[in-house]
Amino acid sequence: MLREIVLERIQAVNDYIRQDVESFQEEWLQCSRDAQEKSIRADKKRLEQAQKRLSDLDLIISRLYEDYVLGNLSMERYQKMAANYEAEQEQLKLEIGVTEDWVEAREEMDDNMDAFIALTEKYVDVTELTPTIVNEYIKKIIVYAPDKSSGKRQQKIQIIFNFVDEVDIPSIAEPIVYERPANSRKTA
Repeated sequence: MLREIVLERIQAVNDYIRQDVESFQEEWLQCSRDAQEKSIRADKKRLEQAQKRLSDLDLIISRLYEDYVLGNLSMERYQKMAANYEAEQEQLKLEIGVTEDWVEAREEMDDNMDAFIALTEKYVDVTELTPTIVNEYIKKIIVYAPDKSSGKRQQKIQIIFNFVDEVDIPSIAEPIVYERPANSRKTA
């Protein structure tokens, strides 16, 4: 059943995008631009704060060493404080690297749109699922626990597509609720 649902969703997305590619591109750009601008601003602010703290830590460690040399701080206390500050520095360096990579990755989002549109052109009429098609189209599939509260077994399924998870495509916006027919019960 999951294969049929995935196939239907892929076909629906292809149809939606091919109906009006320009409108889809405009919607994509608007969604990604708004989200990107907010996110990049926040990340750049965090990046600046982390870089400032990193330079402050250099100054603090330097002063800490001076206090130790002048005899204002015991060796044990100096080692403990220096270790904490150095650990914080390492963590900040890692955070700065990750944030810079993340900002760079979001700048590649325009390439993702082109890739997804090319994908819909590559697979014009998808009639059968293959591992290649599934891997190219789908980022992940979430199958929720079954719900039996209504007396029928209902299974909620959400399909997350590559590249277009931030764009509102009506055919993929809501998770699917699958009800298994009463006569198809599993038997041991």
